[in-house]
Amino acid sequence: MTASRRLDALLAEGVGFVAGVPCSYLKTFFAGCAGLPESAFLPAVREDHAVAACAGAWLGGTRAAAVMQNSGLGYCLEVLASLHLIYGMPLPMVVSDRGDPNDFEEHRVLGQRARSLLDLFDIPWAEARPGAEAADAGWLVAAAEKARRPAVLLIGKGADS
Repeated sequence: MTASRRLDALLAEGVGFVAGVPCSYLKTFFAGCAGLPESAFLPAVREDHAVAACAGAWLGGTRAAAVMQNSGLGYCLEVLASLHLIYGMPLPMVVSDRGDPNDFEEHRVLGQRARSLLDLFDIPWAEARPGAEAADAGWLVAAAEKARRPAVLLIGKGADS
């Protein structure tokens, strides 16, 4: 078990590789990742690098998950479109749900449009539910596998566990 129930739930769903860029909304999740074997966690410098690394892991036979804040979706669109969407690669994504009116301005621009962006690219998404980590992880992995494309679980402030 790690420091994160959300991470433990994803590991229980068969995720064997996690790559991502830290976000304060996901600090518990990333604290759990720090305890993973070096080969199972890539602390990426940019979100598009995390997504590309996950594509490589999936091609190598390992279920992978990408983790980032929602402003990082902008960096990922080209990689998601040119790899995951075109070639039918499932990718569970854990994404912080930033951008409420009280959040820092740099998070509001893309954060308030993240759902529309996901809908535009036909990427299934859901909002995380506190206390439902196992069910959320089950949905996330199943949605990505069924659609053979990315699926996103949005984690709001205080919903990381």
